[in-house]
Amino acid sequence: MATRAIQPMRKRLRVPGLEVCRASYSPLYMPQFATEAILNDSTHVLYPQTKKRYDERSRDTLWWNVTSNTLAIKRVMRSWANRRLRRAMLEALHSNGMDAEGRVVDKGGKSAKPRLRGTLTMFAQTPVLTARFEEVKTQMNSLVSILLRQGKYGVRVLDGFKKYDAPVKG
Repeated sequence: MATRAIQPMRKRLRVPGLEVCRASYSPLYMPQFATEAILNDSTHVLYPQTKKRYDERSRDTLWWNVTSNTLAIKRVMRSWANRRLRRAMLEALHSNGMDAEGRVVDKGGKSAKPRLRGTLTMFAQTPVLTARFEEVKTQMNSLVSILLRQGKYGVRVLDGFKKYDAPVKG
């Protein structure tokens, strides 16, 4: 089994009022947990295509995903919780003037909003199953607001091996 350089851990985001999921963020571009296992094993049958897809993926966007492996319920409910969080996150990004990858959708002039970069993983929690969808959207808007605030005030972005300490410009 081939080994790769150990990447820093994702940092848990503390968002006031966020109950439907637990969020972790890294300014690094990190693969999802299942993809990481494939990339760590160069003898894996899916390694070549996974490596190619990972290398070609844009390093100028927000990589985000939802997982529900923290919920001990039937698969159909975990899938529903994932879809619910994904839909709420997409709507939160769109309501903040961004596309699905965190890029600012500019309709002409310069935007003051920074684009979102890095890796965001959301772990579904039990309240997502019973919360009204409007409440889920409100909580996702809070999460996007926290990410935007961090980007505006200079989250240290590590893109590949280049370090940028200056605030991210949109």
